[in-house]
Amino acid sequence: MNVYMEENRNNRGKLSVLGLFALAISGIAPTGSMAYSTTATARVAGYNVPLSFLLGGLGILCVALCFAAMAKHIAGAGSAYAYNKAAFGEKGGFITGWVMVFAYFVLLISQPGLTANYVNVFLHHFGITWSINWMTFIIIVSMWIISLFGIKVTSKIAFITEGVSLLILIILSAIILIKAGMSGTIDPKPFIPHNNYGGIGQGMIFAILSYAGFEEISTVSFRAKNPKHTVPRTLIWTVILIAAFYLTVTFVEVNGFGIKNIAAFANSPSPLDALSSTYLGNAMAMVMDLAILLSGLASVLGCANACAYMMYALGANHYLPGFLGKFDENLNSPKNAVDVTMIMCAIAYAIFGVPYGYQVVYSNASTLGVMGLLIVYMMVCIGSGIYFARRSDVHFSWFRHFLIPLVGVAVLILPFLSNIYPVPKFPGNLYPYIIIIWVVIGLIVSYVKDKGDRSSVTDED
Repeated sequence: MNVYMEENRNNRGKLSVLGLFALAISGIAPTGSMAYSTTATARVAGYNVPLSFLLGGLGILCVALCFAAMAKHIAGAGSAYAYNKAAFGEKGGFITGWVMVFAYFVLLISQPGLTANYVNVFLHHFGITWSINWMTFIIIVSMWIISLFGIKVTSKIAFITEGVSLLILIILSAIILIKAGMSGTIDPKPFIPHNNYGGIGQGMIFAILSYAGFEEISTVSFRAKNPKHTVPRTLIWTVILIAAFYLTVTFVEVNGFGIKNIAAFANSPSPLDALSSTYLGNAMAMVMDLAILLSGLASVLGCANACAYMMYALGANHYLPGFLGKFDENLNSPKNAVDVTMIMCAIAYAIFGVPYGYQVVYSNASTLGVMGLLIVYMMVCIGSGIYFARRSDVHFSWFRHFLIPLVGVAVLILPFLSNIYPVPKFPGNLYPYIIIIWVVIGLIVSYVKDKGDRSSVTDED
């Protein structure tokens, strides 16, 4: 009985598989991806949008398998930091975590302004218009307050918001398929290449970006029940289920607009809104806009949690100020890290969003953040191979521990290099240098910590 009570106490406030899945979904924000990423894919892949998402999903599945393999053995705070610490040593793990903090933070900056615009689009149906800047700060403060109530509460809210938006999109997709099927206009061509292999490959870039965020649950793995079992399963099944969802919705979008009308799809400012209006009228368009809004809120919450928990991990390991590494047991959250994360987000938006607009912030911060995530993904893929090659107590599989990481890196190289060459226009040409500067700062932080550790040892002697 005592053991049972102790287990219950230890699991109090911790995440179940459903809670982990909710956080993963909020990190990906699939409804938002289907609202905007698909048009960019259609411009290069034509009507083969589903094929780009299928191939991109297979690549990301390889990355998820690498994360899952590491998660089976390591359940420390900080995900990639903890994984690559085991693979490359302390410094390699720290640099991976350092880049991950950067990626999550700039992705967080990109979301509130975009979500504020979603609010305006929805309110426009009622003849109401709000200041996007004021709405952005309201969203930041609201998500800040929610984040303080612990990972279990935030996962439930994320599950409700993203779950409702997904349900709305699934209903829309089903109705379009039924109507298109009854009229005989469903065409299987989206899954058949039409001599546009280069375009399909380019479309994979946007598809891969639509899966980014699946790994956020590994950041909070130590807050999960039985993490070495639940986290790996959730990572893999999240990618598989989201891939199936993306394939269905992109197929519906292409057929909804029509194979011969793919240009209208590619140039649509809001394809889901357009399809809702066409097939179900303006009332459904309003509901669809609500779904996109809810997905945006879930995304802000997911990014905020991931960034705060990474800061907490680095604070607990003395790379960042010690107060960031404290966990508030009453609130069941890393309160200090949450506070710093959201205050910095508000300041960053005040500096860049207010004068330049949410579009500029979103386009630049999201691209920069995803570039950081791609680096982390590749480092974890490489690290997983090294980790298992060194483990004498674990059988090394050439398929699971060599081929899968190799495919993962190969798939991720394309979208990363596409943001470097051809050299983008300003400020895109500065992105690689910003990341390099951040890494250099990380090396300095690591050097200062190592020097402090050596001084402490000397003083003790």
